[in-house]
Amino acid sequence: MPVRFLLTIAALLPLLAPGEEPLSFSRDVLPILSDNCLSCHGQDEAHRKADLRLDTHEGALAVMKPGNPEASDLLARILTQDPDELMPPPKSHKPRLTSAQAEVIRRWIAEGAVWGKHWAFEKPVKTAVQGHPVDHFVSARLSKAGLTLAPAAPVHTLARRLSFDLTGLPPTPAEVAAFSKTSYEAQVDRLLASPHFGERMAMTWLDAARYADTDGFQADANRTNWPWRDYVIQSFNDNKPFDQFTLEQFAGDLLPNATAEQKVATCFHRNHMTNGEGGRDKEESRVDYVIDRVNTTGTVWLGLTLGCTQCHTHKFDPITHADYYSLAAFFNSVDEDGSAGTKAKPYLSYQSPLAPRAVAEAEALAAQRQPLEKQARAEAEKPFNQWLTARHAEVRQGFIAWHLLRGRLESQEGTVLKQESDGSIQASGPNPKQDDYRLITGISLPRITGLKLEVLPHASHTQGGLSRGASGEFILTDIKVQVRRRGSSQIRDIPVRSAVADHEGGKGVSREYGAVKGTLDDDPRNGWTTLGAPQTQPHTAVFALATPLVLEAEEELIFTLLHRSTNGDANIGRFRLSATDQPGPAVNELATAPLEQLAAVKATDLTALDKTLRDRLFAQFLEDHTPYQLAKASMDRANAQLKETKNAAGKLNVMVLAERKEPRDTHILLRGVWDKHGDKVTHNVPPAIAPWPEGQPRNRLGLARWITSRDNPLTARVFVNQVWQMCFGAGLVRTPDDFGLQGERPTHPELLDWLAVDFMEHGWDVKHLLKRIVTSATYRQNSAASADLLARDPQNRLLARGPRFRLPSWMLRDAALTAAGLLNPALGGPPVRPYQPEGVWEENFMGRFTYEPSEGAAQYRRTLYAFWRRSIAPTFLFDSAQRRVCEVGVSRTNTPLQALTLLNDATMMEAAAALAQQMIRQNQPIEFRLHLLCQHALSRKATPQEITVLSRELDRALTHYRAHPQDAKSYLAALPVPPAKTAPLPDLAAHTLIASLVLNLDEAITHE
Repeated sequence: MPVRFLLTIAALLPLLAPGEEPLSFSRDVLPILSDNCLSCHGQDEAHRKADLRLDTHEGALAVMKPGNPEASDLLARILTQDPDELMPPPKSHKPRLTSAQAEVIRRWIAEGAVWGKHWAFEKPVKTAVQGHPVDHFVSARLSKAGLTLAPAAPVHTLARRLSFDLTGLPPTPAEVAAFSKTSYEAQVDRLLASPHFGERMAMTWLDAARYADTDGFQADANRTNWPWRDYVIQSFNDNKPFDQFTLEQFAGDLLPNATAEQKVATCFHRNHMTNGEGGRDKEESRVDYVIDRVNTTGTVWLGLTLGCTQCHTHKFDPITHADYYSLAAFFNSVDEDGSAGTKAKPYLSYQSPLAPRAVAEAEALAAQRQPLEKQARAEAEKPFNQWLTARHAEVRQGFIAWHLLRGRLESQEGTVLKQESDGSIQASGPNPKQDDYRLITGISLPRITGLKLEVLPHASHTQGGLSRGASGEFILTDIKVQVRRRGSSQIRDIPVRSAVADHEGGKGVSREYGAVKGTLDDDPRNGWTTLGAPQTQPHTAVFALATPLVLEAEEELIFTLLHRSTNGDANIGRFRLSATDQPGPAVNELATAPLEQLAAVKATDLTALDKTLRDRLFAQFLEDHTPYQLAKASMDRANAQLKETKNAAGKLNVMVLAERKEPRDTHILLRGVWDKHGDKVTHNVPPAIAPWPEGQPRNRLGLARWITSRDNPLTARVFVNQVWQMCFGAGLVRTPDDFGLQGERPTHPELLDWLAVDFMEHGWDVKHLLKRIVTSATYRQNSAASADLLARDPQNRLLARGPRFRLPSWMLRDAALTAAGLLNPALGGPPVRPYQPEGVWEENFMGRFTYEPSEGAAQYRRTLYAFWRRSIAPTFLFDSAQRRVCEVGVSRTNTPLQALTLLNDATMMEAAAALAQQMIRQNQPIEFRLHLLCQHALSRKATPQEITVLSRELDRALTHYRAHPQDAKSYLAALPVPPAKTAPLPDLAAHTLIASLVLNLDEAITHE
């Protein structure tokens, strides 16, 4: 060994100071080896350098002499100045060890190089404590740092903190008042017994389970797995032991005499995304689903990055490539074939007992709105008669509803288009496989309500049919109605509400093409064809605009026919376009327009008019009669919601686990590639974690029992950490998805172990665990902190103060609904659609999905029940899980968009308006009303200083809105439901503004 090495080592050999605590291999040494050595000298043979292992004691002895650091090559290579000898080498791009790290290695070797396991793979031990276990360990740690626990938080703060943590909802003013009149423990018991406890716990579990109401990927089709969500809520409310909860979600279908609910529980492992994209091998998708289950199991229960071993042996944790696929074997024989959508078996036909409540609510809403529609219809009779008399006088000399469109013609791919004297447009010249046709025209009509397309046969077409393609048939995939100002390149799309046609390709004739409504989205895989009808006959389609279009003088209409079918060679050969300004039957049907009929019959006595014609004329009148349209639209939405809810109350297909009759062989996948099979493996678990429980079957039942075995050192710790994170904003382990060598060590390891053992000793009792945590003085501390403490411990790792962090966005929405008295507290049932900005789904999915917010009581359900489209999570949420893969960590960011959401989101606005109405109804002095507002929004009365500020702002708002009533009207127009006329609009607007201000205070949106 070079002399300079010996001199350097000798300089580091002073004796240990008297009383110095011996090093811990797990705590002090292993993290250094993991960060700097194991990627090249770990268990992964494929990447191991110099045939040296530092992840085992035997391997490490090759480069060190216990008790003799100066004779240890390990230390010499760390200390050398020779870049060719230095470890880690410069080419690894890892920094050299610090002097403190080198000293740890030296001391450890000098102390005998005692080996051990990573802390997370050692079984937790429950040491003796005095007093409350949480406070025992936290106080001991604080004492070493010269600190003590902070005083308890104020009563209203504790009431809010505890209520949010155990139910996800703020306390009512009455609950806050009762908080100081009964014992704290009694309040804990009350909240743990609340049915909202299960909802609060479920929201976190749904994130971990990657639960959503759609498949994901491009198609993102809807699914009906929501009964599993209700199973989770009920399990937490029933305080089902966590080991049983685990067992049912892994293997409920394998239990003797399994109930329907136990089978539904296995949906946990079917909540992954399913890929139905065309051209994808279904076996590749099936393998992806198996891999997802292994990775999710690793994250949720074991706190390990098992996904790292899909392609190779883990570089840091003692999990091999073979271990990974041995675990995969437990899921590899699920009776699935990789299909998506309605073919993603296995399914369980299940009828939810919680759906009838939703049906009853929807029926009540429909029953409430039906008489309003009838009343509006009856009240329209008088103005209709006046309208009919005027129209009758206008059409005596004849009437034409449809007007031919003429204009410039364009073809995207070179087809020659020529308009003839009868308005028909003939295609000739090149006949590309696909093409877009455009007619650009100005229109003299006062408005446009619909457009008519006539597809015409011609002798020049194939067999005299409708197209020049080989079949003589056409396929129109989409239509576009757009407006452009002359001389401008900017185009705006005009929405089309509906389409009708005289014939559509029938079922069995074409799987993808047929229905004319397929032309109203941007999907080229569907569209209109008349395949099956005589090709030598003309065919007609009528497109109704969503709202009448009025063109300005300098604007022109662009009508585009898109022929982009996957089949191709089916472009329309001859067509004619017309427009109308007539609403109702004229654009909803193909029959003669009502006013054309009226002109044709030449009636002299309108009272003797044919009833059928009169009804059609009345239907047309009602289309332009605003009072009726408002009532009808409201009733139609209620009826659509009722129909949807009744469907949800029937038999549903819930994705579950079920075994194949013939098990599949499981192989190691080389480099993780789905079809590259290596050695065959059998059902097994990583031996470095825990042994297989004796007597357990080698199936998913046995796997679940291994996961919750008392010999498994991870599961209890991991779940305890997740629960701690719920209460304190961060776990005792700050990397909740990684308890391995690359994760963080616990801030209080003895506390984590004590709680984990206690959790198991009490039968995996979740409510007992939570009660242990929230009854501690540590939990009840005031969250206020001095500048010195913030500088010293900004992340509160020492727990010298109470938890303070922004509430998750779903909790903020629920809190606003609760404060406003709007919350519908019903449990379970089909998903609902809270308010979100218009057009989000349509833009993301080429018009295939339209988002219609729920109405009535359904709108005010908890956010837990919000319909979750996997491709775009509910837009009113921020910092939320995406539900595409398992997530157990928390994300907290701070952007202006979040503030804008809390100020302008429709739910937040409606909550502010409801609070404003409560304030006004009191008919009390301003100070009383402001105290009421703060009690509901902040769980306390306002301070004198706050009363001064809020009174001033309310007075300023009242003065402005009373002087500018139109501003009040504009401000309240943002409300999704018009406010009840219980107060003048200026007063309501002013109080709403102040309520919104208070709902957006830092105190209102923060876990204090």
